[in-house]
Amino acid sequence: MPEDISAYFMIGLDIMMIVYTLWIISIGKSAKPQLGMAAGMLAWLALLHFGLSTKSIFPENISGITFLGIVFAAVGAVGALLFGIAPVRRLLLDLSQEQLLLLQGIRVFFGANFLTQASMGVLPSEFGILDGWTHISAGFLGLVAAFTLAKGANGLRRAWFANMFGLMDILVVASTLSLILLPSITPHHSMMYAVFLPAPLWLWFHLVSIWKLMQAQNTREALA
Repeated sequence: MPEDISAYFMIGLDIMMIVYTLWIISIGKSAKPQLGMAAGMLAWLALLHFGLSTKSIFPENISGITFLGIVFAAVGAVGALLFGIAPVRRLLLDLSQEQLLLLQGIRVFFGANFLTQASMGVLPSEFGILDGWTHISAGFLGLVAAFTLAKGANGLRRAWFANMFGLMDILVVASTLSLILLPSITPHHSMMYAVFLPAPLWLWFHLVSIWKLMQAQNTREALA
């Protein structure tokens, strides 16, 4: 799989992720705020594609530490937008645990793509296989936790596990990519379509879900 084909495949996955995210969020909600979110995410995807395709978004010789700092800064910027824009903040905090966990389900497709990239030599095989399976596992665990919560089948423990596993997956992959693999794959690799669009959103969905789990636990302890 040539790198340019891999990049367009990743763009397709990002668009699929945007559509899936807006669908989950819009369940039982007004469509108006989601249209603004769609425009914002698509605009960022277009800017990201321009920067990556022209290799102008990062210096080619950027250090791993600097790149990791940029990744965390991007996560912080996404959080500032999610919580700084009042309609988006209300929408996010109104999501149920089931919705927050369902939002992770799309990761199974990204994991499958990383396995494909590893098999085609677009990603280092060890990293691609490990990252592919952990992403597939994170998405699957999120779906299982959402289902058990919806059925009232002691889903809280599964929700905790799904969130902690998925969160660690994102942090380990970002660190490994930045500190170990960056010189070999370059900062304009197609992997960056996942690093700078879906991954920060998944991370914040995990954090909001964990916050809600803690709130529910505190409420149960207060009533006990």
